[in-house]
Amino acid sequence: MIDSAVDVGFSFLLAFGFPALFVLFVLKGAIVGKPLPTSVFLPGFILAVSAPRRTIVLSILVASLGYTCGQVLVYLLAARYGIEGVRSLPGVTISDDQLARANRLFRRYSGVGIFVTNLVPYVGSFILIPAGIASYPFGRATMYAFVSTVLNYVLIVWIVVGSVQIVTGL
Repeated sequence: MIDSAVDVGFSFLLAFGFPALFVLFVLKGAIVGKPLPTSVFLPGFILAVSAPRRTIVLSILVASLGYTCGQVLVYLLAARYGIEGVRSLPGVTISDDQLARANRLFRRYSGVGIFVTNLVPYVGSFILIPAGIASYPFGRATMYAFVSTVLNYVLIVWIVVGSVQIVTGL
């Protein structure tokens, strides 16, 4: 199932470029697309189009904006409707254990927790649920989410694209 999702995702990316990149990362940030491997899509897209430096930077920004927009959706749903609002998103399943972990992290670290969890695969968006429920300042939550997402994607692209370039001698 994941292989077919990756194939469809890459076809979508190659056919529609930056708008598709944005949409895939909105879905990922909104938990709907959690199974989608962003660590594959972003560098894969960059490698597939043989992107020059400017396009690499733009790709990272578009993906980061998309992911952050998805996270903002989670935050706003949680702020307005609580956990059930987030669970109402199609394909979203959040266990009580995941929610408890996110609550503990947010209570202990608040904004710094948002920043750090965005650097950990599969964890980032969940902490925006207790942030929204607790009415953590929207601007601060968005800033922490965006800055850490940019940093995360820069690191992913640097490691993956750099490794491919070393191996292939490009």
